Amino acid sequence: MWKPQPAPFASYKKNVLARAAKVADFIYQIGETPALRQPSILVPVKEISSAEIQAKINYLQDCLRRYRRLTGYGRGITGVQVGIPERISVIFTADMEIITIINPKITKRSSKHYKYPEICMSANPIIAPVSRPAWIEFSYHDEKGSLKHWKTKDDTDAGRIMNRVFQNEIDHMEGIINIDKVAHPKELILESDPKFYENAGFEEV
Repeated sequence: MWKPQPAPFASYKKNVLARAAKVADFIYQIGETPALRQPSILVPVKEISSAEIQAKINYLQDCLRRYRRLTGYGRGITGVQVGIPERISVIFTADMEIITIINPKITKRSSKHYKYPEICMSANPIIAPVSRPAWIEFSYHDEKGSLKHWKTKDDTDAGRIMNRVFQNEIDHMEGIINIDKVAHPKELILESDPKFYENAGFEEV
């Protein structure tokens, strides 16, 4: 006789949604504000040292640390995700130091591309398999207003992740969410399988 079958991974899915709820009071989700779909505002270099911009940088850093503390996840966050319209991102390096990038401009991209499943704070818990260059080079200003250049062409898994985080945050400044870059909408899934990322890897495309 037929019997209904329970949906898989019920306990894990509840944990995933509970984790997302912990950051609901400061992370904007798609559909909640049109700003997520609009280009962010350039920060005049002479204003980087102003009290207002420094306060926004400090708030962004606090949000990233808070997100990490509450969820155990999160490598980068961009102003528009927390209601700040300027082109500012803060990112954890591989050593878990926070760097600030302001007004980044990509100057070079790798010709090699990889597809990898990403989760965005503002489209959580959707997993989006996104194709991106293995590495990028870009110029930016730091929180002191100094001009910097990122030129690390690291094609290891750790390097690909780091460069992918940069690309994701720069996309946010253009009003682009990672789900927008998926080739086929049917590839989008919700995070539900606790072993999903154990089997995930970079696919050269």
